[in-house]
Amino acid sequence: MFSQLRLAAFDMDGTLLNEQSQMTEATKEACRLLRESGCKLVISTGRTYKSACLPIDGFPFDGYVCSNGATVHDANGATVQETSLPADMIQQALHTLRQIPLYYELHDTESNRWMVQEDRERIELLIQDDTSIEGLSLRRFAFYEWARVTPFAELMERIKTGETRVVKLFFWHPIPDELLSVRQKLEQWSGEAEITSSGRHNIEVIPKGVSKWEGLAYFCKKWGLSPEQVMMFGDAENDREALSQAGFPVVMDNAAPAVKELARFIAPHHDEDGVAQFIRQHILAGG
Repeated sequence: MFSQLRLAAFDMDGTLLNEQSQMTEATKEACRLLRESGCKLVISTGRTYKSACLPIDGFPFDGYVCSNGATVHDANGATVQETSLPADMIQQALHTLRQIPLYYELHDTESNRWMVQEDRERIELLIQDDTSIEGLSLRRFAFYEWARVTPFAELMERIKTGETRVVKLFFWHPIPDELLSVRQKLEQWSGEAEITSSGRHNIEVIPKGVSKWEGLAYFCKKWGLSPEQVMMFGDAENDREALSQAGFPVVMDNAAPAVKELARFIAPHHDEDGVAQFIRQHILAGG
């Protein structure tokens, strides 16, 4: 069944990584064996390139589709494709949405995560409480370790002049229902941006026409592959286009029902080495 498989693409959070945001040794070994069989391996994530590299701990992937396809990187990390959001759209959206008490970041082409200095205190309050919330540890790490903090006016000037090119706006809240009004407000820019999500607690805004599949299409062209030769592992809304286009769409058991509707195959839960189990039991075993 999988004899024509030539490229396997992996979402990270909720898919390739466990609940501790780790790529386990079992998953690394299964991916290594798949790669040795002649299959290209590509990361396909909403994370920035730098953020994507941390949990894989040097594992040799053949390419990286990051920020939901807004940046594409070769095996060595060099940027081969990038698309940024319109500067005026970013300014308008932030003027509107920073009035709402929620966590937000701006991700640029260099994998920097920008935060507005004037909003930092109230953002910090959102990440101090419940330790069980999806993505909370990553939010804390980003807040204290990764963030580049600058005054609002200065950041807007950097974006206006092109010194900083933003590829994604990221919004997060510990209560998913609080994001409903945020999504509604963002709809006014749907002609200039795609509005998606990688989990219940976040909303991600990326350039119009950008998706993980568009990023993977770069590698298909580079390696002379057709969509029928691609396998996509995913679990969330931002995997929708790639799961819809790939010949072998594999959805994790922990995914929402709406995403599972796109599946040709279901892999076990991401915290049970689901990707590794699927590779070993179905692909490598010739199932």
